[in-house]
Amino acid sequence: LTAVLAGFALVAAACGSDDDDATPEPEATTTTQMATTTTAAPEMGGDSECDIPPYQDTRGGIFQEYQNQIDRCHPFQPLDDFCVPHDVPEIERVATDPGITADSITLVHLRTTLEDLDEIGFAVPVGDTTKMYETFAWYVNNICGGVNGRMIDLKLVEVAASAPDIDALRNAACIQGTEDVDGVILMNSSGFQGSANLCIVEDHETAFISTQSQTEEYVELSDGRLIMMSLTLEEALRLASSVLIAGGELEGKTIAAIAPDTPGQPEAVENGLVKPLEEAGYSVPVFDVIGCSGTVSCTVGISESVNNLIEEGVDTVFMNMNVVSNPQYIAEMTRQGIEKDDITFIGSDFNSMASDLVSSKVVQFGGAEAGELYDGTVMVVSSDPAAFLSDNYSTEFREMCNRVFNENHQNVLGNENLDDPPYDPSIRDEASAYAMVGSVCQQMRIAMRAIYDADPNPTREDIYGELANLGAMDSSSMLPFSIRPDKTQAPDAYHRVMFTYPCAAGEDVATDQGTCLVDVENDEWQLIPR
Repeated sequence: LTAVLAGFALVAAACGSDDDDATPEPEATTTTQMATTTTAAPEMGGDSECDIPPYQDTRGGIFQEYQNQIDRCHPFQPLDDFCVPHDVPEIERVATDPGITADSITLVHLRTTLEDLDEIGFAVPVGDTTKMYETFAWYVNNICGGVNGRMIDLKLVEVAASAPDIDALRNAACIQGTEDVDGVILMNSSGFQGSANLCIVEDHETAFISTQSQTEEYVELSDGRLIMMSLTLEEALRLASSVLIAGGELEGKTIAAIAPDTPGQPEAVENGLVKPLEEAGYSVPVFDVIGCSGTVSCTVGISESVNNLIEEGVDTVFMNMNVVSNPQYIAEMTRQGIEKDDITFIGSDFNSMASDLVSSKVVQFGGAEAGELYDGTVMVVSSDPAAFLSDNYSTEFREMCNRVFNENHQNVLGNENLDDPPYDPSIRDEASAYAMVGSVCQQMRIAMRAIYDADPNPTREDIYGELANLGAMDSSSMLPFSIRPDKTQAPDAYHRVMFTYPCAAGEDVATDQGTCLVDVENDEWQLIPR
């Protein structure tokens, strides 16, 4: 699901503004509440003995190889609990850096208000992410005794999902989370895109754990502080094209690449897709960048771009538009007479095309004709969107995270508006919220591991050094994930899925629009070559 939300890729914010004084800063709030008692549990860490064997993954192969590398004795890495109490170093704890006192470490939940998208018909039923972050922070503090004796001081900073001044608002959210509340690590599970990320990781030298794909330039400028639960934009495109080239599926094709003008994305498409294809001898006569005019919807030049496809005889389109704009582009193709036999679409993790929430919008807003044209789109991805159709969706990690959330969310103040968990993963309307709990749980565990592994009196740099060197780790979908120096994008494996309309798996598992993503037949998960 982390990629689903990344797909709500709105216009990016520039870090810095000529009119900062006119832009109200988001209000930060402290959300973590402390309890007076804790629940007894076995202690780990320090000199404690532990002999927990690796989890046995029934899928075997590369999945088991990753499980064998995960230390289940780590107090923030068990599979039957979010965390456990651990030995606290017998030292005098002292304040070391902004956001790190003798008794606490400040983290920030940077939340994009996805409910804003309801107004334009793009409902995102992912549950109350604020309560999810709050609950896991409460659990760390009250059940596990904090991290090496320090409590997690969780702050909330919100930024609009859709607004004419989205750039300034995202810039203000960066300033609020880094300067005003001294966040040591910022986290986002609801999409935060574009150059505002550099405001966090470069300008303010602060760590950011994000669901959102970012450019390789941003990763390089972050100096290891930008941690992503998805591939870089360029890597996602290189992977998709290289897999199809190796399979001979692009031989003789006339190719187009379509991108929005979101900051950083045209360059990523050019460098990660267009140039590699041309260097490999493939024809890419159309590379069109569609204008967004500083808004959510990118429509400027769509009609002319579709006409370019027709004039150049394009038969293969690498589509990289965001969730709001993709349906409009495909609908324009149907209006100009392009038919299913005329065109093949290729997708990737870019702008999170491979998710039911994103792909289903093609039919919801483009109509049945657009859905029929888009039917059969193959996507090379590091996510597992088709898992909803199998037993692999309700992973043991997601089950643990949802159990901890369900049993403890009532301990967080202001919980009266929470939308009735537990969520049922077998129901479409609740599956996204169920998976979101796992996504938030995954991000919080990453942050806790880095803090725990750092010096008992850690500086920011101590924590960031550990954050960029976590090694193999749990992912919500229990896919091969790792963070290591020079690779802060977590996914390590890929496979192919296909968009189908009507849903090839049957009406009983289809989205409300009658769509679904299915695994490509006889395709297997493979490690990403690096």
